[in-house]
This record gives sequence, C-alpha cells and structure tokens, in this order.
Amino acid sequence: FMGSIGNFSGLVISNFSDSDKKSTLNNDAMGNSKEEASVPTVEKQWTTVYSFKGNGMKKSPSFELQGGEARLKYSYKAPGDIGVGMFAVYVVDHGEDIMETGGIPEVMTQAEDESSESFIQKSKGKYYLNVNASGNWEVSVEELR
Repeated sequence: FMGSIGNFSGLVISNFSDSDKKSTLNNDAMGNSKEEASVPTVEKQWTTVYSFKGNGMKKSPSFELQGGEARLKYSYKAPGDIGVGMFAVYVVDHGEDIMETGGIPEVMTQAEDESSESFIQKSKGKYYLNVNASGNWEVSVEELR
C-alpha cells in the first residue's frame, strides 16, 4: 500500500512541474508575439521604375530592374479616326539595339486606342524602352518592391 501512495505522490509532483513548464512556454510565446507585433510588416508595392511618353518612335534612357515581378502599364491613342493604329513596346537590354539583334515586343496592338498592362519577365539588370507607334502614348515600368 505504501508503495502505491509513494508512486501516486510522485505522479502528482510530476504533473505539477509539467503544468509549470507549459505556463512558462505560454508566457514566452506571448512575449515573442508582442515583439513581432511591434515590428512593422513591409508589404511589397508596385513601384514606378520609369515613365516614358511621346509620339511615334522613341527610345528611353536606361533604367534598372531588381529582378522582381514587373509589368508595363500603358495607354495609346492612334492619330485621327481611322479605326486602327500601331503600338509596340520593346524592353531591351542596355547596350543592345533591336535594329541589329531583333526582338519581340512585350506589348503590341493595332487597336485605335488602348489602356492596359502587361507583365514582363526580366532578370535583374539595366534596360531601356524602344517604342514604335503611330500616335500619342505613355508607358510606365513598374516593379513589385
């Protein structure tokens, strides 16, 4: 009989010490979550890297991309009311010339006017815009930063 009571009391002591440990862990977790809450979370936002506007064919100065998600936002209006236009935007590696190397436009439309956006897949580096259009246009390069 005494042996059973001795085991029982050891079990009770053990349970008390386990619950003390749990209580300590909870306090630590609460302390940590308070620390995390005080650190502001910075969400990435679309940041305009470069804006370019004009009429007809133009090349922009170079700009840099950091290799994040990127897009072109653009608006274009053909001259007159002929119902059709021509608008193409190339994002070209700095130092290259599409007249020599060729290229595929990131955006191309024959609509009379259009305002839209298109995602681009470019690695970190320097680029410039080469716009070929009839009419007025505006292009912005944005990157998620």
